[in-house]
Amino acid sequence: MRRPEDAGGLRVWWCVSGLLAFLPVHAAGHHHTRHDPAPVTVLDRVISSTTPTIRALIHARRPLPGAEGGRIVAVGMPRTPGASDLPGTAEEIRQLRERFPERVQPLGGDDATRGTVTAALPAARWAHFACHGQADLANPSASRLLLADHQQRPLTVVDVARLRLDSAQLAFLSACETARPGGRLADEVINLAAAFQLAGYRHVIGTLWPIGDQHAVEIADHIYTLLGTNGADADNVAVAVHTATRRLRDRWPHEPSVWAPHIHAGA
Repeated sequence: MRRPEDAGGLRVWWCVSGLLAFLPVHAAGHHHTRHDPAPVTVLDRVISSTTPTIRALIHARRPLPGAEGGRIVAVGMPRTPGASDLPGTAEEIRQLRERFPERVQPLGGDDATRGTVTAALPAARWAHFACHGQADLANPSASRLLLADHQQRPLTVVDVARLRLDSAQLAFLSACETARPGGRLADEVINLAAAFQLAGYRHVIGTLWPIGDQHAVEIADHIYTLLGTNGADADNVAVAVHTATRRLRDRWPHEPSVWAPHIHAGA
């Protein structure tokens, strides 16, 4: 544990496995006490991060050259073959381009294929995916992000884990259940968020269950605002996710399905 100077709380890493990987540990507690001098909640006492293994955490904490700036690959899928429309994804990409002008490489529609996305990632520092996600509980290695050609060539956990991205810093998976593991191998955490971490991303933001289209837009806006307009605070991703979660919790205290799905994995 360590105490971030600007967070006012302890930082803890949860090495998740088995049933623990399904649970929103960061949301545990009695949230009616959130305004008390000593709240009985995890969220008001610590800043949480997860990691599938200690080795993955050590890898994520490696130094990165030139941490500020760099290209951002922004994948937005307002319309996806064989899936429902997500109009909020277009707003996410618009806000991202407005906040980080000249840095964002947008990929959407027919241009957002498995091939074009995986080809763009090595040259980018950050990646943002605003699209559908599907977790496969029976075969977690087949969990996927739904891009334009997902029916023919899906972007799966296996595809992501095979990437080697030495300069990658942040992957924001603004899609459903990207941090949800499979149900058969209780001692292994295999999901999209873990795959991006293994591919080289120092920080990954994922989700434990399906998220609402507009709520996804709101929390993404909160997180990127907290990271700053130049990305100088990009190593405080865990703090940004924590703070954004608390803000949503204060608005919808009785709806954890809204404020608790996002988690941070990594350093």
